[in-house]
Amino acid sequence: MNQRNHTSRPNKRFMLTCAVMIIVCAALFIAGCKDKAVVEETGKLETVRIGAFKGEMTALVWVAESEGFFTKYGLNAQVTGFESGVAAVEALTAGTQDIATAAESVFVNKSLQNYSKMRILGVIAQSDSIEIIARIDRGISSPADLKGKKIALTSKAPSHYFLDRYLIYNHIDPRTVTIVDLPPQKLIEAITKGSVDAAITWEPNVWNIKQKLAGNVLSWPAQSDQQFNFLLICGTDFAENRSEAAKKMFRALADAETLVRKDPARVQQVLARRLALDERYLVSVWSKHIIGLSLDQSLFVAMEDQARWAITRGFALGDKPLNYLKSIYSEPLASVKPDAVTIYR
Repeated sequence: MNQRNHTSRPNKRFMLTCAVMIIVCAALFIAGCKDKAVVEETGKLETVRIGAFKGEMTALVWVAESEGFFTKYGLNAQVTGFESGVAAVEALTAGTQDIATAAESVFVNKSLQNYSKMRILGVIAQSDSIEIIARIDRGISSPADLKGKKIALTSKAPSHYFLDRYLIYNHIDPRTVTIVDLPPQKLIEAITKGSVDAAITWEPNVWNIKQKLAGNVLSWPAQSDQQFNFLLICGTDFAENRSEAAKKMFRALADAETLVRKDPARVQQVLARRLALDERYLVSVWSKHIIGLSLDQSLFVAMEDQARWAITRGFALGDKPLNYLKSIYSEPLASVKPDAVTIYR
């Protein structure tokens, strides 16, 4: 009797262990099939053309591409890199891209040019990375010395707005400086070769200039802790006719956001490899950005401020900011990540 009981206990434990293993294996199999089914349900991958700024502020896009997240959700994402958000939006309006990434000021400037065929899908990053960089050999040792100097910037980007605010804060009339409008690569060349005295730009341009002018450069943060937003922008046709593609894209970007939070070192390696960025640079600037999906009321406050500035400076049509809430298409993001959308209509 005792012997029979002794042998039955191990048999029960063995059977219990087997049952647990079967359940675990079944769960893993179902999870794997589920990911596969997401793609198979579409019949084939749906193509979406994304024009992305070549910098860490668009990390979610580059990570989703590199890690296969777009494919996982049924998208053939054709990601094209651009030197600036301005260039990406111009490609969008020209019809060569379905979606573009750019700062909110780019959207504001385009909207004030009487162009109303764009929609904001969401924010993918917020950044405090714009700096004013000055050559020491031009007699610049403090912000006050910028008066009368030649300063390079990229128009329609956030830089001009932040430069005006910075100059006024430092008691300098913006009309006393000479603005030189240049695309990012030309801007870097101009300040390093000395055809301008200073420049205002964003990362990674700031890093590249400092590397080239080591020992002959000063810089100051230009944003006064007011972050600028990096947006996902599409045309009205995409918003009206391809909502399912937008949802698939946001599922992929949400997976990328999870990886950004869990393993930033791996994400930095992906960006360094994909965009030819120095990993030392990425480590040094990572804390300047908040990389993640959002769409909140602060965006519209910032856009209205920039629109008022553009109108006051005579850079825009009309005499008052637009109602940017009408430019929002929040449903795809809200369906994937509801807590990311906090706007009041």
